[in-house]
Amino acid sequence: MAINKLIKSGIKDANIEGDPLKDGVATTAKFVGDSVESSEINNGTVTADDLASTLNISSKTVTLPNTSVTAGKLSNTLDLSSKTVTLPTGAVSFDREYNNIALLGFKMAVTESLTVFNLVDGIVDEFHDESGTDEAEGSNDTYCASSDFYQNEVPSPAPFLAGFTTTAVTEADTSTAGTNPQIGEGTFGTFTVPTGATSVDLKVWGSAGGSTYLGDGGGGGYAEGTLAVTAGQALAVVVGEGGSRATCGVIDTPNLRERGGLGGGGPGSSGGGGLSGVFVAPATTEPALSSAPQAYVIAGSGGGGGWKSPPFQESNPGGAGGGLIGDAGSTQSEQVNYSPQAGGGGGGDQEQGGGVYANPNGPAYTGVVGALFTGGAGAPPSGDATYTPGGGSGYYGGGGGPLLQPSSFGSSAGGGSSYYGHPQITSGSTEEGAGTEGGGVSIPQYVAGTNDAHVDEAGNSYPDMPVPHGNDGYVLISGTATTLVTSSTTIVSNAFAAGSVPTSSRIVVFEENVETPTINTDVIASISRDGGSTFTNATLSDSGYVTGSSGQRILTGQATISGQPSGQSMRWKLALANKKVKIHGVSLAWA
Repeated sequence: MAINKLIKSGIKDANIEGDPLKDGVATTAKFVGDSVESSEINNGTVTADDLASTLNISSKTVTLPNTSVTAGKLSNTLDLSSKTVTLPTGAVSFDREYNNIALLGFKMAVTESLTVFNLVDGIVDEFHDESGTDEAEGSNDTYCASSDFYQNEVPSPAPFLAGFTTTAVTEADTSTAGTNPQIGEGTFGTFTVPTGATSVDLKVWGSAGGSTYLGDGGGGGYAEGTLAVTAGQALAVVVGEGGSRATCGVIDTPNLRERGGLGGGGPGSSGGGGLSGVFVAPATTEPALSSAPQAYVIAGSGGGGGWKSPPFQESNPGGAGGGLIGDAGSTQSEQVNYSPQAGGGGGGDQEQGGGVYANPNGPAYTGVVGALFTGGAGAPPSGDATYTPGGGSGYYGGGGGPLLQPSSFGSSAGGGSSYYGHPQITSGSTEEGAGTEGGGVSIPQYVAGTNDAHVDEAGNSYPDMPVPHGNDGYVLISGTATTLVTSSTTIVSNAFAAGSVPTSSRIVVFEENVETPTINTDVIASISRDGGSTFTNATLSDSGYVTGSSGQRILTGQATISGQPSGQSMRWKLALANKKVKIHGVSLAWA
């Protein structure tokens, strides 16, 4: 320490090494340790004037108070404003103190549910919502409102279109086909909702009823609806098989009765078509469906066509399926009661199956009423009377056809109803078939459940003419799976007003690793004082985790912004790329 005060007289020679002060100059070498006492300092006080203009104690250890320097040996006021004081490296860490203040502000913001927490010459933005950032300036910044963080991921939509027949699928990634080893038996197909899908559109076509020589089967119906789903959810799918054709040749063998189609079509001389639908999974193996809440969307199917004995002069088409009420047999009228003009079975509705004509000749001549998911069977065989058609299946199936006269003809069966009333279905609708034509013909992907007339050019039909089964149904499940993919992202804050023109600024970023990003490459921070026109990068460093050894970590950095255009409008910016990260908050300070 340089002392400019005059040393008191009377210093003993013994206290001075070497020669006396011949030249009148006192140097450090001329003093032994502790040779100058406080009593030997003129006026006994050390003031700022007694010190050199530069006080460098960076290599010294100063302990106050001690026995060598007491408060009494210093002036009441030590004014160092005109001095340069050099402190040892690390003695005072502005970085550490600022980080602690930023972290404290961040914790207070979180605790008190504040979005932007204002400090003196700084702010802490704890992402409680998006109010602290400028969405117009940012790009591809996806905000997670449920967990309050930004991430550098953007939605990537991928449409899907899964078609189902009775035995095949068009999209193996999401679907598995049902089985159909023979008419009337089989299992459901399945559809698994892909990741990123929240809803699916269901489009369902019912099948057609089987035909006789003069009575064509009714066309299948159509139904649709949108179902809210979650990723990984499984849906059970059944596709209706068309009703079987009428037996050719000999008619006196009761065993020639045909089964209805897969999906609950009623059996008879010409089978009713099976329903098509989408159900809650896992669904019971067909055809043992039993509970209405299992169904999401169902398309009703057509009833079997009626038989007329020689001379083959009357046509008895089956009732078309679809609509909220299926058509009665031998008519295109939506009604639950049987058709009075020909005794055809009635159509199913939303609460009951189609009715039947109560033949006064007894149960052997009367068809079976339709039921939930099942078409009613035709009248049981009696003697050579085997040609009585089965009702089309649906939400509720159509009634089976009766045998109106012994050895005469069996009137046609009713069609089944469609359904879209499940509480999770929106935008539901249905369209009934029209005679032998299926519903849903306006949908371009598929038209199901149609039948052709089976007569020659003169309008005659004969026992040896080939008669096909009714056409099968179809199910189409479509939608969009939206997933997040890593993208170059920019997050920019709103502008914050500084009290004066700052020359330096510090930033603290509360970041969470997802894919181990490289700091200053995958996460780049920059600061602006002119409202965002000019940014200067801050070199970030890892300052450890907020708590523990995982979760959010503190990235800190500083930037000199004196070279930017003068301004007091502060902004921060984060550029994220290559690796997935989550940003939970940002603190900015300036001076």
